Amino acid sequence: MNASTGAVLRTLLGPDLRAARTLPLLGAGAVGVVGTGCPALFSAHVQPDAAAVLLRIATVLTAIGLACLLDDPAARTTVVVPVSRGLRSGLRMAVGLLAFGLFWGASASLARLGVAADARQSFPVGGLAVEGVTLAVGTLALALFGMRRSAPGAGSLVAAPALTLFVVAALFLPHGLELFPVPGDPDWSDATLRWAVLLVFALAGCAAQLRDEPRAKRASAVPAPSPASSGRAVR
Repeated sequence: MNASTGAVLRTLLGPDLRAARTLPLLGAGAVGVVGTGCPALFSAHVQPDAAAVLLRIATVLTAIGLACLLDDPAARTTVVVPVSRGLRSGLRMAVGLLAFGLFWGASASLARLGVAADARQSFPVGGLAVEGVTLAVGTLALALFGMRRSAPGAGSLVAAPALTLFVVAALFLPHGLELFPVPGDPDWSDATLRWAVLLVFALAGCAAQLRDEPRAKRASAVPAPSPASSGRAVR
């Protein structure tokens, strides 16, 4: 990315984020923080497994809100912007991941505070962080896929159901393949490794989806002028 492209991206950052659907991300993140903070707020200390469930629910909710950030109903009318759609999506993704990280960090801190003091050291923040990052990046990859393969700007319509189905299916995986073990489970480290492998695939999916569309495909998205308007232009 050269200096001129960087300047254009900085100029587009404000208007592009104002046009983005930020409310679902902010709302879902706030709900996650409040939900994970309830045990600490009411001094109702819980065990690490219950705190992990609260944090995982908050993670999934915030990831769904993150997918909405990439929705772009005006995609077909902005093909003339002097940067590729991939760069614009990457800009939103960077901001979205930053917001996701802030919400997740707050939720994780509150969830840990809600754990009983004698069990707090056994709350596996590191492994849960790998889960969170993988779900966030995977959701963005699904949203990018939805933007490119379905109706313009409908990335969340693909990402949200796909993420929900993935989480539900993961809950029924057999022992030895499970992705959501309880803290203290002997399979915890193996599950974290599986999440790390999924993260690699999610990052590869994002990189593949962020590639520029072929010029012919982008050109076909611009409606051709009608014969009548062409005639008036000639006269």
